[in-house]
Amino acid sequence: MNIIKNAAARQTITAKCVLLVMLLVMVLSTGWTATAFGKSLAPPADPAQSITYWKPHTISPRHDALVEKAQAIFSVLLRAWDSSRLEPSLYVVESAAGPWAASLADGNILLSRAAIEACVNFGEHRAEHLLAFVLAHELAHQRADDLWHQRFFRLVGNQSPESAQKMLRGLQMDDKLVANIEQKEAQADHDGLIMMASVGYDPYQILDKNDFFTQWVENIWQNSCLVTQASTAEAEACKQAQSRALRAQAQLSNVATQSLLYELGVQAFVAGNYYDANRYFTAYGRDYPSRAVLTALGLTQMAKALQIHQELIHTGALQKPDFYYPLLLDATAAATPSNHSKNTTKRASQDAMTQQQLDKIRQILDKANDYFEKAIRLEPNHRKSYLLLAMSYLMADNTFMARGVLQGKYIPRFQQDAASELLLAMTSALEKKSSRAQREFEKTLKQLAHEKPPHKQSQQGNSLPDDLLIYTAYHNYAALLTHTGSPDKAQDLWKNLATAAKQQTNPFLFRLALNHLNPESAPSQPRAKALQVAGKRLGDTFLNGTETSPAQASKTESELWIEGDLYHVYRFDDGSRFVVGKDQRILSAWQASGRQRLTKGLALGDSADRSLKTFGVPNRRMHMLSGEYLAYDDYGIAIHIDNHKIAGWFLY
Repeated sequence: MNIIKNAAARQTITAKCVLLVMLLVMVLSTGWTATAFGKSLAPPADPAQSITYWKPHTISPRHDALVEKAQAIFSVLLRAWDSSRLEPSLYVVESAAGPWAASLADGNILLSRAAIEACVNFGEHRAEHLLAFVLAHELAHQRADDLWHQRFFRLVGNQSPESAQKMLRGLQMDDKLVANIEQKEAQADHDGLIMMASVGYDPYQILDKNDFFTQWVENIWQNSCLVTQASTAEAEACKQAQSRALRAQAQLSNVATQSLLYELGVQAFVAGNYYDANRYFTAYGRDYPSRAVLTALGLTQMAKALQIHQELIHTGALQKPDFYYPLLLDATAAATPSNHSKNTTKRASQDAMTQQQLDKIRQILDKANDYFEKAIRLEPNHRKSYLLLAMSYLMADNTFMARGVLQGKYIPRFQQDAASELLLAMTSALEKKSSRAQREFEKTLKQLAHEKPPHKQSQQGNSLPDDLLIYTAYHNYAALLTHTGSPDKAQDLWKNLATAAKQQTNPFLFRLALNHLNPESAPSQPRAKALQVAGKRLGDTFLNGTETSPAQASKTESELWIEGDLYHVYRFDDGSRFVVGKDQRILSAWQASGRQRLTKGLALGDSADRSLKTFGVPNRRMHMLSGEYLAYDDYGIAIHIDNHKIAGWFLY
């Protein structure tokens, strides 16, 4: 949605130019001069196509809450940036031209502060999703390199008049070019919707509510489409916006429904149902391949292999440190057998069943490696893909390849950090270099305690979350000490973590450390009451038209196809969502938005630590592209956390 950017720029364009740009919903460039829509194209002399022009007008997020909100949404969207090009930056500017957003040829994105206000006018909660769509649309333009023509024109503008005339000879502004621009806009809508959905924003906030496109144009023109005269440019723009909204409704409704496959995959993964997670992610990835879905598929394979791997260690069939692989934070402190006779160990290691299990692990991890390598090829600057690939090799005992990934690829590209040092310490331990491994673990713990984590410094450095790194470092150092015959030192480590977590007011890490110090102190909590979403539970019969809550008076139904099978998705105004099978049984239920409460002590928008106070320590804590999830097996509920707030929940 490239909107005309300021009053000065608008004065350089004729009324005919303004109308045509509005008819295209201000699409790809506002740098054309008045003659650009004649028989041939003229090179623009528009300094506004560079961020240098706009920097004096930018607003710092430190001084404006709305700008801070937009920058936070933009940073979430960048989780899904799949491109070898450097990620764009967002600049919010003061402008007299009202609401607009624009992609610049130099790789930056502009947003007027009035655009944020216009989205807020739709309601504070919905504003986040609308802003996410506007910004994701511009990111889609950047990712698709739709702005090549601006760079071309700027190149032409630097040539002599004779050279410029030769370069422009034969270029025409005809209907085909206009149609091509409209197609790029439709594609950016499509890609932007997928992008926003993949990081946890609700595409139905764009589609199910009032006509966003028409109201956006009304905000631009400061006039209502209901009262504009038929002969005015505003009326023509409104007609175009309404037509675009109809096209978008038809195209994007199907896209949004199929994008639920990613949500279902996340739910299945969090619940530990890796078969279904793989099924959903595969179905989603066939239509919408991305680094995120490739990583998710690799994670499901690793999680399956990890289950077998841990079972072999806990039964004594594998004699190696019981390392924790930071796919997710698991609060269960599984008891590892401490004493096995050499004869038992020898028999276990030679057992045919054990060898079959080891072969199965390697086959599964080969699939995981393939997904991670594809993700790296698609996005070479994403740190976490390299770390996951190295972990997969470590789980398969292939320390040579793990070192190759870390020392041959990761460190040369990103420099050494706490995450790579941690994996190198694990590598040394698996190579039976215990003394070296202990020194490396000590170094990692000191760095985590005293240095700013690299992922706090830039978005591209977002490898592993703080608490995940800290817990993994303590757990694996303790596992090495236990394996090498120093369980007392391992206990001291857990005491150190408990003390540090208490001082830093990190209740989750504190309770995890206590679980390891005294596993018996955290008995399983019985499920006192089956939790529900809008009065419904999994397995209930979905009675169409007999909803129990007044807030569910209005609903929308969509078809969802999964590998040839038809399901139905029901979306209610209170933010509840349901997937229903052929037998009308509820297969999936979650709360995506609204002002609902899960219990008396927990509601949407609450601080993240409310879930700990309400349900205690979760069984698993996972960090996915769409946010963080706390899974409580005893209650059959997973809490979705985003930006330290409760963003929703689902049943499993």
